[in-house]
Amino acid sequence: MKNLVLITSVINTPNTPLSYISNRSIYTKEQRFEQTKKTIFSVKEKIPDSVVMIVECSELTESEACFFKENSDHFLNLYNFENIRHNVYGISKSLGEGTMTYHALNYIELNNIHYDNLIKISGRYFLSDKFDLNKFDNDSIVIKYIEGNRENVFTALYKLPQKVVEIFKKFLNDNFNLMFQCVGYEVLFANFIQQVITCFDVKNVHVMGLEGAVSVSTDYYVG
Repeated sequence: MKNLVLITSVINTPNTPLSYISNRSIYTKEQRFEQTKKTIFSVKEKIPDSVVMIVECSELTESEACFFKENSDHFLNLYNFENIRHNVYGISKSLGEGTMTYHALNYIELNNIHYDNLIKISGRYFLSDKFDLNKFDNDSIVIKYIEGNRENVFTALYKLPQKVVEIFKKFLNDNFNLMFQCVGYEVLFANFIQQVITCFDVKNVHVMGLEGAVSVSTDYYVG
């Protein structure tokens, strides 16, 4: 199967709060860039022959932009679109994630990029030695329920078959109003899964094989 890996990234976060915390990131732009490099390298190692797309929303130096372009098949920087940047840099984390994902999916569609599966990974996290591509290389939606809660789905790593992506894009477009209200992206994604679960096979993977530093604290995610 042909895997398209979408990496969402904001390496240069604004010094503004989120709805639930005053400090958006404890890491500098330089640290976030190095963490995102690790994301990219892990994808190339763990998902060989994949098509890599990076969607960013930062003002980048020439060398940073060159690195992203040279280490991906498709690179989209949304920073210069003021309305998009306003969404990504606002208080709603879900609005930022939803906006970037929606425009990435729109880019994929407009550029007629062919793939069987879309694997989305949040930048700065990386695929660990526990990542098993066999769990993702199928026709199912692959997700992780957070602590087994079907109303809360992990969104730093998931997989959607191509035939589900257009439905997801429409779902995002229909739910921007809830993102503006700061409804959690994990909750919204769980709502989407409940809408499609009767039509598509959904696999809940307990160990995704993802690690990385949490942006807003010194916590470190392993799962």
